[in-house]
Amino acid sequence: MDNKNAHSADASALGFLYQAQYALLRLWNEATYEDAVIYLETLDDVVLESNDQTILEQLKHSLSKNPAAITVASVNLWKTLKAWIDVLPDLDLPKTSLHLVTVADISPTSHLQVLINNNESREGLISALRDEAQRVIQEREDAKAKGIKPLPHAKRASACEAFLNLSNDLQTEIISRIQLKPGQQNIREIEDELAKTLTSVLQKDQSHVAKLMVEWWNRQVIHAHCGKRDKAIHRFELVKRHMEIVADIEHDILVDYFSGEVPPNTYQSHPMVEKQIKLVGGSSAWLQRAVTNEWRARESRSRWSTENPTWKEKISKYDARLVEEWFYKHSDICEECEGEASEEKMTKGLALLKWSFYSAPDKIEEIAPSVTAPSYIRGTYHVLSIDGQVGWHPDYFSLLGFKK
Repeated sequence: MDNKNAHSADASALGFLYQAQYALLRLWNEATYEDAVIYLETLDDVVLESNDQTILEQLKHSLSKNPAAITVASVNLWKTLKAWIDVLPDLDLPKTSLHLVTVADISPTSHLQVLINNNESREGLISALRDEAQRVIQEREDAKAKGIKPLPHAKRASACEAFLNLSNDLQTEIISRIQLKPGQQNIREIEDELAKTLTSVLQKDQSHVAKLMVEWWNRQVIHAHCGKRDKAIHRFELVKRHMEIVADIEHDILVDYFSGEVPPNTYQSHPMVEKQIKLVGGSSAWLQRAVTNEWRARESRSRWSTENPTWKEKISKYDARLVEEWFYKHSDICEECEGEASEEKMTKGLALLKWSFYSAPDKIEEIAPSVTAPSYIRGTYHVLSIDGQVGWHPDYFSLLGFKK
């Protein structure tokens, strides 16, 4: 469905995602200082600490091909100034830089042009900002006196008041700390831009490495926001992950991306997984753990096959190895249950299900030395149970309608 919902939060969602992607590229490019660290949504959209300096970056994103140029009257400019004024008590201004990062350009005739070059005099800009703030306040007062509602400039009024309430010296100090960074990449372009910087990687692998770095980074951002990790993301963490990704590619290593992940709430496993478990009297808890591990194994198998089609043969051979070990166990319980009542067959089948979960990961060698979590073996057995290659009940093949 492509129709826009009138209440869609696309813009705000993209704005947040843009902050995360920009922060990744920003931290990666901070190559001079390995102690660099980034925070999201603390004092500002992005906060970078590097070389005993703090940089607050306010981000303004747009997917428009020609976003409106920034001027002294721009709402985005005044909202940014207000955000910085609000956090002044928490800042050590002599050690702080203030960056307004925008995909838009600056109007070529605007006083804001001086914010691109730190050596330019900013007296003219400060005067222009004061004039603009006073104009906004005066026009609101005039409208109020005439009974006009709503009052004009509602989006800028509080920012203009806050700016005028600062002393002249503090106004000058704040403006002296600002750098404007126009014409930045939008969210569509950042991953490609990251890939271009990965010059230590073969060109054919750059996009793939960038994609894996972004996936890792997004997970760190989510964990930071929900309290599963520190808010601070250090550059050495990013460099370490980059080196791991490159090493995996160079050595053709299988990476168990999903061993610690959980399936989305919308995920539904194949009905046969549940049928196989119910046939041996497995509880809802058994079904839940089966679905989780089946999803992990399925996602790993799919990703490995996509990243390197030659791994399909390795996956297939390992499936056969798992089936072989299962077959020995299943053959034994079939002999033991011959002529026994259905309750005994269910008991033996449940024991085989437990073997696949608890014992098999310890007894059977891994598909690769890098895949050590038990979830792959556990989950693959359930993947194989869907088409009857394995099963838990002694008579599962006939009871569940599989045909030779």
